[in-house]
Amino acid sequence: MKFIHTADLHIGKVVNEFSMLEEQKRILGQILNIVKEEGADGLILAGDIYDRSVPSAEAVLVLDQFLSEATKLGIQIFMISGNHDSPERIGFAQSILEEKGLHIEGRIQGNMQPIVMEDAYGKVNIYMLPFAKPAIIRHLYQDETIVTCEQGVHKIIEESNVDATCRNLLITHHFVTNTGKLPEQSESEANLLLGGAENVDAHVFEAFDYVALGHIHGAQRMGRDTVRYSGSPIKYSFSEVFHKKSVTVIELKDKGEVTLSTRSLTPIHDMRKIKGTLAELMKEEIYSLADVNDYLHVTLLDKQELFDPMGELRSVYPNIMQIAFEKNERKESAESVSVTDTRNKSIYEHFKDFYASVIGETLEEEYEACMKEVIEEIGGDIV
Repeated sequence: MKFIHTADLHIGKVVNEFSMLEEQKRILGQILNIVKEEGADGLILAGDIYDRSVPSAEAVLVLDQFLSEATKLGIQIFMISGNHDSPERIGFAQSILEEKGLHIEGRIQGNMQPIVMEDAYGKVNIYMLPFAKPAIIRHLYQDETIVTCEQGVHKIIEESNVDATCRNLLITHHFVTNTGKLPEQSESEANLLLGGAENVDAHVFEAFDYVALGHIHGAQRMGRDTVRYSGSPIKYSFSEVFHKKSVTVIELKDKGEVTLSTRSLTPIHDMRKIKGTLAELMKEEIYSLADVNDYLHVTLLDKQELFDPMGELRSVYPNIMQIAFEKNERKESAESVSVTDTRNKSIYEHFKDFYASVIGETLEEEYEACMKEVIEEIGGDIV
C-alpha cells in the first residue's frame, strides 16, 4: 500500500509582505500529479494546513479546490490539525466528508480509532493524532500526572490498544525528538511550549511501522527512517534556502517491510541569498546567472551611503524580500568588552577608535585622509 506524506502547507502564508498563495497552488498541483504518477492509495497531510487559526477566504478556497481535486482521484485522504490550525475549523463536517474518502481529525477526543485499509498483504491501521497541549489530554483522561506532551501521547497510544503485530501507521503533529536530540529547525517553526514539555521522544512510537510527522520544515528522520518529518513543500524563510523540498513516498508491504523515497517539488520562484556591491549585482553577467524573479535576501557590501538601493535593485530583481548592509552588521569580537585609556587622545584618535568599534575594521587610507582634512578645518588636533 502506497501513501504520499506531506505537511506544513501553511496555506495563506505571507512572507515578508509577499503572498505565497500562487506558489501554494502550484505546489499543491504538483502533489496531485505525484499522487497520480505513483498510483498512491492515500495522501497524508500532517498538520499546519493553514498558516493561521482564522484563515483568509482566499486560503480556504485554495484548500477547498485542492481537496476537491484529490477526492476525484479515488484515494483516501488523511488530514490532521497542527499548532497553527483551529481544530474546530479543520474538523468541520468531517463525518460527511468521510463518505468522499476524506478523513479529518481536528481535535483529540480520546482514544484513537483506526481507519482500516486493505491490500494483498492484509489490513493497515491508520491512526490520526492532531496536535494538543498536555492540559487538553490531562482533562480528557482526568489524569493529573500528565504534564508533558510525551506523557500525553504515551497515554493516548496506551489507551488506544494499538496492536503492534499489525501494520500500523500514525499521523501526528507533535514535536518529536530522538533520545533528547532536537530536530534541525528553521526560523519558520513556532516554539510550542517552554522547558521541553512539548517534546515527544520517538521511542513512544514503537508500535507503528511508519510515523508521518508535521511541524518541522526540513525533511528528516527521527531515530529511525520510518519516523519522519516530510518537511514543508515550500521554503518559508531564508533559513530554509538550502532545503530540498519534496514529499515522502511510503510503501508498506508485509509487516515491518517499509520502502521510502522522495519526490522533488519545484516552486514558481526559488528563495535565495545573494551578496555583492550594488554595481556588481546590477551587471548582466551577474544577474543572468540565475532567475532574477526568485525571492531574494540581498546583502550589499558597499561602504558608502546609497540612494534608494532597494528601488534600483528591484528594477532588475523584482521579488527582493530583504536587504541588508554588511557595513551595518557590527562584527563582534570574541572578547566581550575592550577597555582602553581615552585620556590624552586626539580627536582623530578618538574617531579611529569609534570607527573600529562600530564597523569592526580599521579606517581605510582614503577615509583617513578625508577625516584628517575635516578635523584640521575645525581646528582639531590630529596627534
